[in-house]
Formats: sequence, structure tokens, C-alpha cells
Amino acid sequence: MSDPQQDTDEQRDTPELRLRVAALLLKLSPLMFALCYVLAAVQGAQWQHSLLISVVGTAMCLGAAGLYKLRGSKSASDLVWINILLRLFTR
Repeated sequence: MSDPQQDTDEQRDTPELRLRVAALLLKLSPLMFALCYVLAAVQGAQWQHSLLISVVGTAMCLGAAGLYKLRGSKSASDLVWINILLRLFTR
């Protein structure tokens, strides 16, 4: 007998869905760049700092797209580990 909950979990993490979500994140990355730049500029940041903030935001969006394409729904737990490693290296 098949568990209905298990079937829905398997259906949610398909290669087609991974590709669609990653493509959506790639398409949204220019919008991320523009919105980060505008938000930083509105808050009074210099243009160099606004540019840096927007580049980092876009890089995070592209990184999330790549990670989701590779790992699917498991990528959320990967982001926790990446955050822990980055905190260790910054100290």
C-alpha cells in the first residue's frame, strides 16, 4: 500500500519543477539587481555601495537558482550549512 503523503512529496521534487523554479530565479535576478540598487540609493547609500549591495543580492539570487537546480527541496537545509560555514570563516 502506498502512503499518500509520500506520493505528494515525491511529486513536488521533480526535475521539471526544479528547472522551472531555477529559470524563474534566473529571470528575476535583473529585477533583484534593480530593486536592491534603488532601495540602497533611497536610503542614502553612495553609488558604489548601492552597486555592491545590488551585485551581492543578484549573486545570492543566482546562487539560490543553481543550488535549487542541483538539490531541489533539499537546498533549504544546504543554505543553513552554508550560513554556518560563512559565519565560521568571518570570525
